[in-house]
Amino acid sequence: MSEIIELTKIDFSSVLIAVSAILFGIKVIVSLFEWVFHQLGLETKWMRKQREEHDLLIQTSQSLAELKEKHNHDVEESNSHDENIKAELQSFMCDMKKSITDTQSEIKQFAENRVHDREQSLQIQKELTNSIKEIAAFNSAKDLQIDHIMAAQREVIADKINDKYKYYISIKGIPEDEVSEFTNLHAAYKGVGGNHSGDAKYEYCMNHLPIIPVETKLLTTEKENY
Repeated sequence: MSEIIELTKIDFSSVLIAVSAILFGIKVIVSLFEWVFHQLGLETKWMRKQREEHDLLIQTSQSLAELKEKHNHDVEESNSHDENIKAELQSFMCDMKKSITDTQSEIKQFAENRVHDREQSLQIQKELTNSIKEIAAFNSAKDLQIDHIMAAQREVIADKINDKYKYYISIKGIPEDEVSEFTNLHAAYKGVGGNHSGDAKYEYCMNHLPIIPVETKLLTTEKENY
């Protein structure tokens, strides 16, 4: 019981002040030693470790920033290239439709102008047959051109999926603001007849890599150190 009474007589505020003063003194002494070592050009193992960790953090941040900038540049160039291909494809399709419509209109007019001419019916039939064959040949050539354009587009999209696959593996995740874009890119790839290679890379990224928030922890840590 006497021990408890003695404890109640202790001035805890004085003890707290004394402990704080001791800790402050230790901090001042450590800072003084660091200042002296710095002035003398010396470096302790702890100071060297702190400096190396700080330099590594700065170097990592700079490398990630450069990688992100290069990636953004590649994305902009790829998007511009895709827009050009899309515009060319649309123009080509419009020209093809117009050509077919004009040809069909000419054939119709040609037949109407000669439908009442019985003496030339055989010649009309022959010319009509030839025109239909020309249209069929024309459509076949256009179909082949469309196949070539789709093949080129498929290669472009496959390269983009491969670039994103490598980039996401290098940063160990998929940026949050690129998930929808990556999914749409894969859908476009399937739309032009993409093969299993692009599917495998897309599914690996979506099933095995985490989603990275836009504001990374690395940048937050760097700000705190400064």
